[in-house]
Amino acid sequence: MHHSIQPDGSTVRGSSATEPSATATAYTTCGNSLMRMNRPLPRRLLGVWAHPDDEAYLSAGLMARVIDAGGSVTVLTATRGEKGTDDPAKYDSDEFGAVRERELRASLAALGVTDVRFMGHRDGECDLADDDRAVGVIAATIRDVEPDTIVTFGPDGITHHTDHRSISRWTTEAWRRTAGSDLFYAAMTHDYVALHHEMHDRLGVFADLPGGRPASVGRSAIRLECDLTETELDRKRTALAAHESQTAGLAEVMGEETYRTWWRSERFRRPTATEIARCDAPAWMQDAELPHRVLVGATS
Repeated sequence: MHHSIQPDGSTVRGSSATEPSATATAYTTCGNSLMRMNRPLPRRLLGVWAHPDDEAYLSAGLMARVIDAGGSVTVLTATRGEKGTDDPAKYDSDEFGAVRERELRASLAALGVTDVRFMGHRDGECDLADDDRAVGVIAATIRDVEPDTIVTFGPDGITHHTDHRSISRWTTEAWRRTAGSDLFYAAMTHDYVALHHEMHDRLGVFADLPGGRPASVGRSAIRLECDLTETELDRKRTALAAHESQTAGLAEVMGEETYRTWWRSERFRRPTATEIARCDAPAWMQDAELPHRVLVGATS
């Protein structure tokens, strides 16, 4: 049973909005582990992402609802996105990183989020970072913020970007070392991928992935979901527009109406027991044909 968060903060159990609102069940099982269920609406939300704009695409609506309900939101970003340009004069420069940082702060300000933190990694180089140190930074942030809910990438990273996958691995381990938070991975459902596959294929959005298709899950796997109203969608579009260096060109190519509704539903799943017990090894380890490294231990 998944929980769809309504604009008023209530929770609808199941996929039908006609069902009565209900409070989330206290516990659920993940494999053979007993895990706390999510609250109807997070009160203290922590988002851990790789680049400026990840947070807007995947969680702008959720962040805005938490803020509007009187909660707090913290965004921790691994990099400043220095390589997010085709302009050789700007590529991988501190100056362009500063531009993207300003865009991130403006985007989050439109949602009411002011607690913005950076890990200081270089764009595209998270797989080269010291894993233990990176996990320590995220764990320290969790202890400082004391979130009830953490959202981040799943092991596939949505696009398989190495930075995204590193963030997933680090955040999962940091969450395992701390206590008291729910962890959710941003996810796409099979029906979402099917709905947009022609547009994705036409624009080559996932062209670098095996078969040109992103990883997706069934609706039954979704445990946290925000379906945005028109007003909320306008606010999310404003947040995305603030990331002008990343979104303006794509919106023009995609078409405004398609772009505006592209991520209308923000969906999250729980990590599986296997994902908690073992995360993907960094790409450099796989290339070296070394044994798959265990970065996290099994839950008790």
